[in-house]
Amino acid sequence: MNPMRIAMVGTKGIPAKWGGIEKYIEEVGKILAKKGHFVTVFGSKWYCADYHQNKYLGMNIRTVPSLHFKSTDALTNGLFASVAALKGHYDVINFHGYASYYFIPLVQRLGKIAVVTAHGAESGWDNPKYGTVARKIIKQAFKLGITHADRVTTVANHLQNTIKKTFNVDASVLPSGLDEVHRLPARLINEKYNLNGLDYLLFLGRIDPIKRVDWIFDLTGVLREDLKIVIAGGSQDSAMDSYFQQLVHKSKGDAAIIFTGAVSGIEKAELLSNCLLFLAPSSYEGLPITVLEAVAYGSCCVASDIPAHSEIIEDGVTGYLFPRNDRSAFVRLIYQLIAKHKDRLASIGSQAKIRSLQKLNWENTSTSFEQLFRSLLDEKRKF
Repeated sequence: MNPMRIAMVGTKGIPAKWGGIEKYIEEVGKILAKKGHFVTVFGSKWYCADYHQNKYLGMNIRTVPSLHFKSTDALTNGLFASVAALKGHYDVINFHGYASYYFIPLVQRLGKIAVVTAHGAESGWDNPKYGTVARKIIKQAFKLGITHADRVTTVANHLQNTIKKTFNVDASVLPSGLDEVHRLPARLINEKYNLNGLDYLLFLGRIDPIKRVDWIFDLTGVLREDLKIVIAGGSQDSAMDSYFQQLVHKSKGDAAIIFTGAVSGIEKAELLSNCLLFLAPSSYEGLPITVLEAVAYGSCCVASDIPAHSEIIEDGVTGYLFPRNDRSAFVRLIYQLIAKHKDRLASIGSQAKIRSLQKLNWENTSTSFEQLFRSLLDEKRKF
């Protein structure tokens, strides 16, 4: 079959430093490129500034300008990426970030196939980091994209149900995959943070109020002396810098809390391989990549019982869930779990990995995208 030319827009860019959307595009895009398709990822210049090559894992990288402020970054990124994609000879334009959906009618009027991949829903406009105007714009963009796209995909069953109920649109579920990884001993993290393995609780992800990182500080009152809390991640934009700095200031003088900043490579792998518990108290998620990464390493996860987490974790069998808005229940559960034998928690993590590997696969998701893009292209050629 002839290779397709595919554009990915609505992303900060690749390589994926943080963020579920960037990780998803990177994994799907590299497999499509390996299959012989021409994949181009349009990212913001500020995000890609330290990456000086125009190809990565077989994908082409095109940078576009954006106004790097919380209320304008995603929207201007989507605008310039859409315009740049229109100038190229692409068969399909795949939209990811909510704000980019605004430009779907534009690319369709000019004869392009537009596919939406919805990584979430109300988290886009309910996030407290956005002001009233920004939330309204994101909500409008989401509705516009979902109802006008040639085809809609999403990453989780609960999102599929929400899209059907709210917009009467049938979305295909193409979930994130589980990476094939191997646990690493605590070497680098021992040198940097004096961590030996199974002696810390881990939060990994972007520092954002929707992730409820501040809840984790409540755990200091119930931790044993031999346990620490590691918060790995950074703020993605200026809006989150103040929240991040508040957390850092709050932790000063508390040796039990370690901020690592954004992590990747061996350091990230070691942190995921050796934590006693992985913490995910988020108020909302689409299908959280960080939880899937923790599961891939066999970590025992403690998460809020939001639909996204409930799709991954069976309470008491493949992890532990607590009522999504009950902060005290989160603390009580951690207190109970750290009293359990470490082998029991490790067994829970292993069971989660086994079950998830059976249903979450990047190769399958990429093949489904390939078939979807091909069918849309074939339909277009009939007319």
